Amino acid sequence: MNGMFVLGMPWWELCVRAAIVYFVLLILIRLSGKHTLGELSAFDLIVVVVLGSAVRSSLVGNDKSLPGGLIVVAVLLLLDFISTWVASHSARGDRLLEGRPVLLARDGVLFDEELKRCKIPHSSFVTMMRKQGCTGMEMVEQAILEPNGTITFRKRDPGEAAAHAPEP
Repeated sequence: MNGMFVLGMPWWELCVRAAIVYFVLLILIRLSGKHTLGELSAFDLIVVVVLGSAVRSSLVGNDKSLPGGLIVVAVLLLLDFISTWVASHSARGDRLLEGRPVLLARDGVLFDEELKRCKIPHSSFVTMMRKQGCTGMEMVEQAILEPNGTITFRKRDPGEAAAHAPEP
C-alpha cells in the first residue's frame, strides 16, 4: 500500500513526459491525415488502442503510483484545454491545430487526387455521400472534408441534379 502513493520518479519528469507525448502524437495525427479523425474503421480502432498501450511507458516509465498517473492525466487535460483555447481564440492557432477544409467535389465532379492526398478510400467517400442523402455524384454541389475529419455534402437543387443525372 505504501508504494501506491510514492512517486517512482520526480513529478516534473512525469509532466515533461506527458507534454512530449502529447505534442508528438498531435503532430503524428495531423501528418496521418484528416481521415483518422472522421469515422473510424475497425483497423483505425485497433491502431488507437495499440497507440494507447504503446505510449503508456513513455508517459509514466516505471512509475506505478496513483499520484503519478493522476499527474499525467492532469497534464494531458491541461494541454488539451490550452490547445482548444488557442484554436478558439486565434485564427492562426486554429489553422495550425485543426487544419483547413478541403474541397473534394464540386458540381458532381469528384476530385480523385484530393481524395488520394487526404487518404480517403473511394468506397468510404461513397458511403458517407449516401449517409447524407446523395444517391449519386450528380446530386453533389460540393463535398468538403472538414478540419474535424467529417465530410459535408451540399446537395444540388433537385432540378439541377436531374439535369445532370446519367442516362438510363
